[in-house]
Amino acid sequence: MDRSDRRLLRLLGLSIFFEGYGRSLIVVTLSYVGRDLGAAPAELSWALAFVSVGSLGVLVLGPIADRFGRRRLVLASVGLLALFGAGTAMARTLAALVVWQAAARMFQEGALFTSAVIAAEEMPAAHRGTAQGLLGTVNALGSGFGALLLSTIDRWPGGWRGLCLVSLTPLVLLPFLRRAMPESRRWLAHTERARQLPPPAYRGRMAATFVVAFLAMSYDIAGFSFATYVPITRYGWSPGMVSAMFIVAGGLGLPGWWLGGRLADRRGRRLAATVFFLGLSVAEVAFYLGGPAALWPAFAAMVFCQGGKITVLRSWATELFPTNFRGAAAGWLTVAGTLGGMAGLALTGGLERALGLGPALALIASAGVAATLASHLWLPETRGLELEVIAPEVA
Repeated sequence: MDRSDRRLLRLLGLSIFFEGYGRSLIVVTLSYVGRDLGAAPAELSWALAFVSVGSLGVLVLGPIADRFGRRRLVLASVGLLALFGAGTAMARTLAALVVWQAAARMFQEGALFTSAVIAAEEMPAAHRGTAQGLLGTVNALGSGFGALLLSTIDRWPGGWRGLCLVSLTPLVLLPFLRRAMPESRRWLAHTERARQLPPPAYRGRMAATFVVAFLAMSYDIAGFSFATYVPITRYGWSPGMVSAMFIVAGGLGLPGWWLGGRLADRRGRRLAATVFFLGLSVAEVAFYLGGPAALWPAFAAMVFCQGGKITVLRSWATELFPTNFRGAAAGWLTVAGTLGGMAGLALTGGLERALGLGPALALIASAGVAATLASHLWLPETRGLELEVIAPEVA
């Protein structure tokens, strides 16, 4: 990567740092939200599933990125995710919280998938996976920032509500991003009309990628959604103890994003998918069934494998389709992951009463095996290939 590539990655990273913060905040403070709003674990699980409905808005945002440009959508999404994320502080019921967070989620996804598309279109073929991994690292640091502030939650006016107001920070950054953020050169050069649905030649590929994304996110979102809830409610951990686990153990797992990208670039997407899809399944089982002594190492492994897994998924999602459908495709695959996450959370809510929360989440983690098999059977290897070779434009 040359100097201009690194500068672009810094700008994209700045755009999605607070996306990570806003997306993770309610999960990090879930026990406080539940106590404040009088919600039980099953109700919180369903609420998180309904928040994910906001991600379906990318079905609208994806074609907008293809028609009007990636840069415009990134900037608009950054501003709106900040406003809706801060608005969550006004929620007095669980239903109101879901509405605010669902609205924020739509534009969190918009900023995230459009940044990934720009990176795929602008980075050299040999470094596309690494670029996605570096962006994921910055995004994960934003999530870690929320965990860092969890240790100070008792000092904030309104507790978790005060932390929601930190989401306004990106509004200060918008003038700079507007001046500095370039448009994708591939998008500027494309001549085909933007599409909302996949061209006939790509419908089979879209269906296969949709299934892989659904399975890969079903156990990911469910597993991380209760990563603070279980230590606090089952083992009596303090906010400071949970925050320390997120910061230290989670920090040890952060290289998974970069290493996932490097492995995908050097050895291929399929091998990286096997390592990280299955690794996350094993780590989640250890976290929820291994007792308090397993929480720190298992959480570090969860963060490590999640980083590599999502890096591979984003690489495939932005490589497998032509320029005039790439934004819409990224939107559709975001929806696939959202539906998978909702299914995992809904299944958690259904199984929790019969099995208990830990065993239910451990059972759901087996979806990683199915995701691995599906990716090997149905998705092509794209390592080192130019986008026009992987996905030629069709009339």
